[in-house]
Amino acid sequence: MTTQAILQSIPFPKQLLTFSFFVVSVPIIAQTEAKVNLATLPFLIPNFGLEVPLGEKQSFQLDVLGSFWDEQPLLDDTPFHVNQVFLEYRWYQQSDTQKWFIGPHIGFGMFTLQKPDFAIIYDYWEEKSGAEKRLDVPDDEYQSGRAAFYGLTVGYKKRLKKGFGLEFFIGAGLTQSWYKGYKGLRRVDLDYPDETDYRPFNGSGEVVAYRGGLMLTYKIPTFETKNNLDE
Repeated sequence: MTTQAILQSIPFPKQLLTFSFFVVSVPIIAQTEAKVNLATLPFLIPNFGLEVPLGEKQSFQLDVLGSFWDEQPLLDDTPFHVNQVFLEYRWYQQSDTQKWFIGPHIGFGMFTLQKPDFAIIYDYWEEKSGAEKRLDVPDDEYQSGRAAFYGLTVGYKKRLKKGFGLEFFIGAGLTQSWYKGYKGLRRVDLDYPDETDYRPFNGSGEVVAYRGGLMLTYKIPTFETKNNLDE
């Protein structure tokens, strides 16, 4: 059945919507890029993304990351459960969405891990209280909760052959976290040792570098069919 025959079988209002959908979606799909993070794959932490162009030098990206380690060998066998979802707007140096880019993003995630002090750029409350960082945190101490992210991503994209490309990127910004503290399976959210009522959630806010890597990109091809319009 030809495209013309398909459209003739659809009522006119739906024809208009269907035609509009194809007109808009086909060019977008033709330029959409799928991505996988080569930096996280060796650690069995998948990070995938989709980038859709919005116009000259502009695009929109959705990416997700998931880690399911009960014991991560590179982090002293501590738990490292993380899932993150990011929505990002990008502005590129070139009109073909190549080379340098920068863009704001927002994200949400859930986690069970030890607080990664090495990634913290600035902690207002720690500086205000004058608290010292604990250098030797026991392996069985960790936090479990959720976080919101508000920040910027910068990077560089280089197109290779046959639709493939490479993209280096790093993102940082403000994180707002709500979590519970644990030592093994036991809660440790008490202000004083003799208390019996745990805090519902702890809260923290820091400026953190929380995303980055080297993406292998692939421009999704379209498969066009020729139709005889005289049929």
